Amino acid sequence: MISPLETTRSFAANAKSRAGSPLSTIVILGIFAGLYSAMGCFAAQITETICANHILASFIFPVGSILTTCCGGTLFTGNLLMAIGYYRKKINLKELCRYLSIAYLANFAGCLIFVFILSLCGYNDETLAFIINVGHTKVSYSFLEALSRAVLCGILVNLGAWLSYAGESLVEKICGVFFPTMLFFLCGFEQCITNMYFIPMAMLLGKDISIMMFLHNLIPVTLGNIIGGALIVASGYSYCFLANNND
Repeated sequence: MISPLETTRSFAANAKSRAGSPLSTIVILGIFAGLYSAMGCFAAQITETICANHILASFIFPVGSILTTCCGGTLFTGNLLMAIGYYRKKINLKELCRYLSIAYLANFAGCLIFVFILSLCGYNDETLAFIINVGHTKVSYSFLEALSRAVLCGILVNLGAWLSYAGESLVEKICGVFFPTMLFFLCGFEQCITNMYFIPMAMLLGKDISIMMFLHNLIPVTLGNIIGGALIVASGYSYCFLANNND
């Protein structure tokens, strides 16, 4: 694995090229990332339904992040580390916001595509009841609860992106993204992209969840992920490793 200093430098240097990616590339890779994330969520739900074991489900859940990392995908939360490029003046705020906002909407589209296809598959009542219960639990959080859980998730997701980026072999990248992702699911922290699957899936299955209830969760969770990723992890490492190195 490369050093933390070199990892930070790489994030800063690559921010410009990422920000300048064609719209079609960001959209397609963003849809893929949303699909992969939703697949990981559903796989974890199936595991928990069959085995009644949240720990085991937590070990299955990272498959979405592993697919995104190894196969190629643009995940909004994992790319919050692009803020390092902004802090080091490699990109401006407009470029950063353009890239992240497109990725965010594309991730949402990918999750909704998976939700629609999954709704046509047909599963037993026990699985469907569990999916509905998860969605109801998430919209029951207060603004502060959702925000706080999301800040912690943002830290872990971006540490996973950090470790996978530092890894040079496929095994290093998989291990790097696996453990932080597993940990945030195990602890019940909140990620905006996975909630783009969890809550719409419950809504589609008939649970009385309104769009306003969905937004009551999605807005604080998105803000919390940004705080954890862009403001805490990205700014902290940018300052510690690059502020005094003329980068």
